[in-house]
Amino acid sequence: MAIAIVGVASPAGAQLALPGAVAPTPEGTVTSPAAKPKKKRVSSGEMGEARGPAIMPKAPSEDTIVGKSLKLDGAGSTIELARAGADLQVTKLALAGDRLSRSGEECRVDVAGMPLKLTQRNSGSGLRRYQIEFPACPFTFDVLDGAILVTNEGKACEIKDADCRADPSGLWGMAETEFDPKKAPEMLGARARVEKTVRGNFRALYDRNKKEKEIRNFVVREQAGFSSWREEVCRSYAKESEFGYCALRLTEARAIALGAQLATGIKLPAALEAAATDDGDAKGKSDKK
Repeated sequence: MAIAIVGVASPAGAQLALPGAVAPTPEGTVTSPAAKPKKKRVSSGEMGEARGPAIMPKAPSEDTIVGKSLKLDGAGSTIELARAGADLQVTKLALAGDRLSRSGEECRVDVAGMPLKLTQRNSGSGLRRYQIEFPACPFTFDVLDGAILVTNEGKACEIKDADCRADPSGLWGMAETEFDPKKAPEMLGARARVEKTVRGNFRALYDRNKKEKEIRNFVVREQAGFSSWREEVCRSYAKESEFGYCALRLTEARAIALGAQLATGIKLPAALEAAATDDGDAKGKSDKK
């Protein structure tokens, strides 16, 4: 039974911090896009082997998620989206979580008041981003291929009127029942191809910025942290060990984020920008001596 939600939620969802993405804040320093990197082959190492030219993948369209029932981790909360003219809106939202009054007991909130409005935001990662206008549990999501990626700083929403705590963070995509065993090899093969694109784009980005210490180190840290971040997000997705569906979608998003950095430059977080500026000033003084 649907219930209207009027409770006070936890703080609004954070914007996606996909490793390697351009920081969404206006602060920071931006490296100017340079000429296209030369095709080169590098030996395999911690970051993998890059082959072929860098690729700028295209961000998935909202059409890939319209009219589908997307499930968190393939089996949990559910969201459905539709178009209303040029606008995108939520036509169904059901959040699964734990009961506030009885820890460990499951609860489900079927949100009333449909449709919910979506507001487009700037992601800085090359992906299309939207914020859901749902006061009891506001969050943002990025549009992937037939899926959405939600982040909420790891903070669950406390929907007190429904006696429910729900965390929308994670990948919402194919349901567990939709996976076809015959297509598992195809999905795993697609991931291998995208991994190659990620390695090539990373190598090109590194080569472009290798003379800028702070930027170079930032690029390396982000790339090194991607695999563990992906594992953390995908560990709970249904049938992940058989299909690698969640890992495929996040790797595609990573390739797009790197492509965005190659196209527009890297925007450092404010703290790193300050460090880079200090290093530049110190170098300038040293050169004058």
